[in-house]
Amino acid sequence: METTSNEVTTNKPILLEDVNLHEDDLTEQAKNRFGYHSTILHAFELHRRLVLEATEITPVGRHLLLSLLDKLHTDSKQVLNYCAANSDQFPRDFSNSGPLILCGLPRTGSTLLYNLLACDTDCRAPLFTDMCVQPVPPIPRSNSVEHERRGVIAGQAAKLDEQLVGRTSFLKESHPEFPIEEDIHIMYQTGIVLLLTGVPSPRQSEFDAWIWDQTNKDFAYDYHEMFLRMLNSVDAPPSHWLLKSVSHCLYLDTLFSHYPNASFIMTHRQLDKVLPSFCSMLWALSHVYFDEDNAKYRDIVNARTLQYIDQMIKRIVEFRTRRRDLDQQILDINYDEITRQPIATVRRIYDHFGFRWSNEFEIAMQNWLRDNPQGKQGRHTYSLTDIHRTHDDIKAQYNDYIKLFLSSSPTTSSCSKNNNNE
Repeated sequence: METTSNEVTTNKPILLEDVNLHEDDLTEQAKNRFGYHSTILHAFELHRRLVLEATEITPVGRHLLLSLLDKLHTDSKQVLNYCAANSDQFPRDFSNSGPLILCGLPRTGSTLLYNLLACDTDCRAPLFTDMCVQPVPPIPRSNSVEHERRGVIAGQAAKLDEQLVGRTSFLKESHPEFPIEEDIHIMYQTGIVLLLTGVPSPRQSEFDAWIWDQTNKDFAYDYHEMFLRMLNSVDAPPSHWLLKSVSHCLYLDTLFSHYPNASFIMTHRQLDKVLPSFCSMLWALSHVYFDEDNAKYRDIVNARTLQYIDQMIKRIVEFRTRRRDLDQQILDINYDEITRQPIATVRRIYDHFGFRWSNEFEIAMQNWLRDNPQGKQGRHTYSLTDIHRTHDDIKAQYNDYIKLFLSSSPTTSSCSKNNNNE
């Protein structure tokens, strides 16, 4: 049976060319209680214009990015509405001890460490299904039926996007999927969408000026803390929250002012690995927005990604040099420690911060390591040649960081296959 041209047209997906970002569904109670709602709207409007003027991306890429912005803004409004109506019932202090926060550079072993730390049943790390599918109402971890339902929805949406693009995603090779996720997804709902760093647009300078400005991000951490208190109201951990996000590197003063009693871990790794690995991961995230014949686009995204990590490195060096008074509150961990002696490294963290160790926790970590061997979700390869950098380039540009954190670390080669739990 032949398919008519009308049927073909009907079955074609309608691609978004723009979205209407509004606050029509934000309650007056939420507007009055959370004055920063207008700052969140401003951020999403800025990002919307950036996407609309990005001539290098495809119509499908524009559709995906606009859909993402629309969903994130909708999620934030739903959270604000829910919290305005219920936050009087939230416990004021959401942790018996300040959260344990991983805030080092990306690709430094933090994903492996994060998952091991999350094996402690006395702590709680946010789940993907807590943040990314349907954030309200919050549900306890014990509600496995609802978490599974949300997971199915997320899987179906990802499959539809992949079909729309017409290419298979290779993101798992560089950033494997686990039930727990980084709280960067909470920050996304405030408009701090660092994924857009790799989108070339005439609005880049305006975007950069806003996203890199560390003096105006109190609103994002107000939202972040409120989101955690919301989750905590239905499922509080016996000991502490566990968090991890690369975005925290950019706003360290604001992070510390909002979580003054927190314990902080900064992970470090030789930069000849960090830079190409991070560029490779950002390309895995963003390649779907460009044509398949994409060699020149990868160079564009790499250049933008290097600007991104350059900002993070500068912020870490400046903050750690200026705030020596916080040295006892921050524990520096090297990538080699994590990969060679993962459980011993976690034990050192617990001893340093005074968290309770248990045999059950150690057994859970052993089981996690057994069930998640290196390369289980794919192999990630990268090289300095991919980003047109040399060892000398890196040493000259980042000498201050290297002296502070890497001077005693062994030299490593610039290209290899690595644990994908980076």
